Amino acid sequence: MPGMKGFGLTDRANQFGPGLPIILMPVFVDRFSQELSVPTCLPNPFIRGAPVTGEADPAPRARKAWRTNIGAKFWLTARVFLNTLGLMSLGPRRIGALVAGLLAPLCWAQPIRPGVVRSPEISADGRVTFRLRAPNARSVLVTGSFGQRIEMARDMEGLWTATTGPLQPDIYQYSFSVDGATFNDPANPQFKTAFGSAGQSQFHVPGNVVWEPAPGIARGAVTRHMYHSAVAGDDRDFWTYLPPGYDAKRKQPYPVLYLLHGLGDDASSWIGTGAANVILDNLIAGGRAQPMVMVNTLGYGNAGGPARAVAEETIPNYTRTLLEEVMPRVEAAYNIIRDPAGRAIAGLSMGGAEAAFAGLNHLDKFAWIASFSGAYVMWPGANSGAASAPAAAGGRGANARPSLDAEVIARNFPSIDSRANSRIRLLYIACGTADGLIGVNRDFGNWLKSKGVTFQSVETPEIGHVWPLWRQNLAELVPLLFQKK
Repeated sequence: MPGMKGFGLTDRANQFGPGLPIILMPVFVDRFSQELSVPTCLPNPFIRGAPVTGEADPAPRARKAWRTNIGAKFWLTARVFLNTLGLMSLGPRRIGALVAGLLAPLCWAQPIRPGVVRSPEISADGRVTFRLRAPNARSVLVTGSFGQRIEMARDMEGLWTATTGPLQPDIYQYSFSVDGATFNDPANPQFKTAFGSAGQSQFHVPGNVVWEPAPGIARGAVTRHMYHSAVAGDDRDFWTYLPPGYDAKRKQPYPVLYLLHGLGDDASSWIGTGAANVILDNLIAGGRAQPMVMVNTLGYGNAGGPARAVAEETIPNYTRTLLEEVMPRVEAAYNIIRDPAGRAIAGLSMGGAEAAFAGLNHLDKFAWIASFSGAYVMWPGANSGAASAPAAAGGRGANARPSLDAEVIARNFPSIDSRANSRIRLLYIACGTADGLIGVNRDFGNWLKSKGVTFQSVETPEIGHVWPLWRQNLAELVPLLFQKK
């Protein structure tokens, strides 16, 4: 018997056949387990109340007697088992080691668990199946950015299932509603982050899109940085993307793109949901974009995050965090260009308003400026100094003001006129026509025209305030950046 030579058991084992101790072990264990019943005088840990005997607390005395009784019965049963095999002459140490070895598998025995739930499951035709184990639930629904609210069906084991129709290639968010309460998918580790919360569960349907990782190409490196903001009064982060093959000693420094998130999101949103690093990887590999460094900052100028996002000082304070805190750290750490021709700033929604505000008011820092679905109602004076941020309305911009006063714009950009054209390499303003912010974006465009400022306007028909548009905007912007005149 392999492993028994140390006990001198080879000859004895061969007399009975190599499998006999294993065959008899269940008999021994069953016999022993029958001797381990808990005395009835011990209180049941799962039942409230006094012990069943008349004693005030017989448990300590009973436990001691029980342990003594078990020890005696264990060795009595073990002696019967070992005597059957003719192994009693081995001595106490070897007998103890043998019994421990036979009982060891029982120590690792695991309780039977329900099968692993696979959710979501994405089929080749783009259909997505969601599953949730909730045996006590009465009603479960799944809802998400795929535009459907689907009732889930329950099987006999309490597993709820629902399947969508074919979905287009994209990155989607969803959640479960269980008897009216909202939950993320416990079987899915992917989620869209949000400021101060876990956000929503997330999945992506693969396809031939620019934010799908192309096979066989080099990948850039993404790094998270932490720092304390003296301006905002909190600890916060920013993320950096380095292009494939980044060379810290390259003679020609790399251009840098500062890319800003929207209201409710956080510094990682352009990576986790926007797939900006993947878009850059694909465009650089295809020769359509300059290798560049990307920086994703936390876009709140105050420690309160979205709760104070429309306060008068929020965007000016954010601009300070960028110029005084983030940019010096990035320029000290990486081999990047340190003049306006090598710096771009862009953002979506709130980030679009910040990019326009910081960029146009600091043309000594940025020559490339872009705004996607810009929430210009967040500029100082545009929202009457409201104390808290308006509801996101599902990310559609429905709560935005329909127009923007030209005087408000002028107060926010006192130095902008036609002379700025010589310093601006690109001013790019994009918005969907179904976005509630389309009006203020057009108002801003009209004001720029009145000042003689050149810009590129992109309006995408019949699309709202959504991530698919912003990924498309980024993919169209990046090839335009850092090109020679």
